Amino acid sequence: MAKRRVRALQVSVICGLMALQFPAFSNEENTQQSVSEVQAVAPVTPTESLVKITQSLPTDVKPIFSTQLAKLYADRQMQLLWQDETAISQFQQQLAELSLAGVQPQFGEWLAILENNQLNELGRDVILSDAMLGYLQYLSSIEASGQYWLYTNRPYKIIAPTTAQMKPWIDAVESNNLSSWVKSQAPNHPMYLPMRKEMLKLLAMPEDNLEIVGTKTLKPGQSSDDVVILRQILQREGLLEGGNITEEVAPPETMAQVAELAVEQTVEPTEPSDAPASTVSKVYDQELVDAVKKFQLQYGLEADGVVGKGTRVWLNMQPKQKAGLMALNMQRLRIIPASRGTGILVNIPGYSLDFYLNDEVILDSKVIVGRADRKTPIMSSALNNVVINPPWSVPTSMARKDIAPKGKQDPSYFSRKGYTVYSGWGADSYEINPYAIDWDNITPANFPYRIRQAPGPTNSLGRYKFNMPSSDAIYLHDTPNHSLFNRNARAISSGCVRVNKASELASILLGDAGWEQKRIDGALKEGSTRYVNIPDRIPVFLYYQTAWVDKDQQPQYRADIYQYDNSIDNADKYLPMLKKILH
Repeated sequence: MAKRRVRALQVSVICGLMALQFPAFSNEENTQQSVSEVQAVAPVTPTESLVKITQSLPTDVKPIFSTQLAKLYADRQMQLLWQDETAISQFQQQLAELSLAGVQPQFGEWLAILENNQLNELGRDVILSDAMLGYLQYLSSIEASGQYWLYTNRPYKIIAPTTAQMKPWIDAVESNNLSSWVKSQAPNHPMYLPMRKEMLKLLAMPEDNLEIVGTKTLKPGQSSDDVVILRQILQREGLLEGGNITEEVAPPETMAQVAELAVEQTVEPTEPSDAPASTVSKVYDQELVDAVKKFQLQYGLEADGVVGKGTRVWLNMQPKQKAGLMALNMQRLRIIPASRGTGILVNIPGYSLDFYLNDEVILDSKVIVGRADRKTPIMSSALNNVVINPPWSVPTSMARKDIAPKGKQDPSYFSRKGYTVYSGWGADSYEINPYAIDWDNITPANFPYRIRQAPGPTNSLGRYKFNMPSSDAIYLHDTPNHSLFNRNARAISSGCVRVNKASELASILLGDAGWEQKRIDGALKEGSTRYVNIPDRIPVFLYYQTAWVDKDQQPQYRADIYQYDNSIDNADKYLPMLKKILH
């Protein structure tokens, strides 16, 4: 009996001790349960979320997407969305690239806010999310709107992304895959990384403000104070090593020209040359000429070694401006085919055509594109037929602006150029004698006639026309005047693309349709118009790229013939900050 009481006492003591040891755990469970119950019953509302968001930010900072952010954070009970520092860094890099391109200044504003030391943890998270919503709109709309957004200095309108557009980002956050997802949002194009590397190289260059101030053309053998600056610019560009710093005297015949070309202002040398001004040669010698020719090739200029106005403009462009050009053209990669496959690509400011077959270039050609007031559009289509010995139905605008004034001065102009004038555009229209037209009452605005040019040696379309669907009536074609391709700047057409190697292009396309060269030659000789359908439509993409890195890893720049690059000026105020962020 005593043993039973002892055993019972032991059990009682043990149970008592256990009760003393575990009340904290019991209370914690109750606390967690009560918190869970409170959360389940009273979640954070969007209104409460907005208050917390507002309190987390400096008084002068207002999110662009406050309504969307309030709901987003309320749905997540105010949990932070940006806890992956790698993802944050990658995102800021992409924002900085966009800011440098100047496409939408708000991206620079978001970055500037993130630099604010007054931001607390939630505030920083909110601004990153605000910027992401803006970025999601950009990413989801760039394919359809890029041909407008990336070719103007007017920022596009910022609007909130849809729930569907936000979903990939939220999914990445919830799956702890944010870093990989953000990284994948950079331009998916093989040119992107080489161009980015060049952009960073340009941003790292010192702001030396080197400038050739003279306005006269500098030719080989001449002497000028400009040569000192020219040498330094070429050294900065990596096209000249060290430089000749010994005193030289130009030959007597050159000295006579120096008086005409010398610049009054004395220019003191700066880095990268360490030599005193008195020992730096002012003679435009062969070493410099060779470097200038390389420079001219990289900038789409005639490589003649003569420093004229066009070359001087590019020499005087500061590295930061070229970095902006590279950044803008990096964004344009988003709407340029990343995989060449099979198709024809025409770079409008590059005056070039490349025909790809299975990712390999099988034909490259110079082209002529539309002048500034009759721009060749950025577009994609597909060639569907080739016209041999094409006639030309002159567009109304050209008939009124270009041909009618010449016909008014001399009605024989029509017959000399092979033009026929018709009473109108209808099926019942009839031929009109140009001499019978009352030219005194005809103006370009009221010219009512249709003009057609017959096939032949003077036909403006040449021997071949390459048709493709286009709302702007744009197509590729030959030309009777191939000497125009000798020009360096070839924005001289009325919008359509003239192809220097039109015969080679036609042979490839007609060959696919079963035409041998002998048959093609026979059709050309016969002179009648032949329409030949292409069995497999060939994709055509007309794009606008003014900066890129070529296959030899050399930067290439081209003149902005349509003034589409002006957006880079929007980035000036953010440049010091962007230089610190980008790496």
